[in-house]
Amino acid sequence: MSDGITWLADAWRHNRPTLFVTFARGISAHDLVVRLGAQPGSVLDPITAAEAERLTFNDRETARVARFGQCAGWSYAVEQGWHSKAWWAHPEVSAGGVEILHLTPKPDDPPRECWYYRDGQTVGRFDIGATPDEGLAFLLPTFEEAGLVDDPLLPDMSEDFDSLRATLAALQQYFGLSLPREQIMNDRLPAAVTAAVPPENLGD
Repeated sequence: MSDGITWLADAWRHNRPTLFVTFARGISAHDLVVRLGAQPGSVLDPITAAEAERLTFNDRETARVARFGQCAGWSYAVEQGWHSKAWWAHPEVSAGGVEILHLTPKPDDPPRECWYYRDGQTVGRFDIGATPDEGLAFLLPTFEEAGLVDDPLLPDMSEDFDSLRATLAALQQYFGLSLPREQIMNDRLPAAVTAAVPPENLGD
């Protein structure tokens, strides 16, 4: 059974751990982490999320670590430490016909964001919980089904409406996304250093 990605809502809200998530279609998981800053061929022994947290925060041996794998036809990387290189207008990560979808929780500077790149171009971005921009208009029917688009003919959203979980569900449905929750949260995954020192600029 697929885990989907809506479980990220719980992980992000508790910041245990803080996960910067990047999906790629058209390249291997190893190639993805290289595009995110890892040295080619430089892979750590498999580590847990807790070990990645120690490397980036407690021991400060490195600034950012990605653990990676493949699921539901997509390569994925979950990074801990500093913000991912896939954040903030870095379309080159999608060069060569690759699709990149990046989700950042921005724990210290909300709102959370979604970026979508394709073939070396920034297709669009939006704040999670808000309506996608013009470049991502193809998402609107799925977002409407999820109750995320204001409709003057329908009642206002309930205060209990979970826009974060609904957004993740809509992305999951449209792109066919899934992440192995138990492996990511508790098990060991292959890992690579994607930033040895804190980056000087957003998304480096």
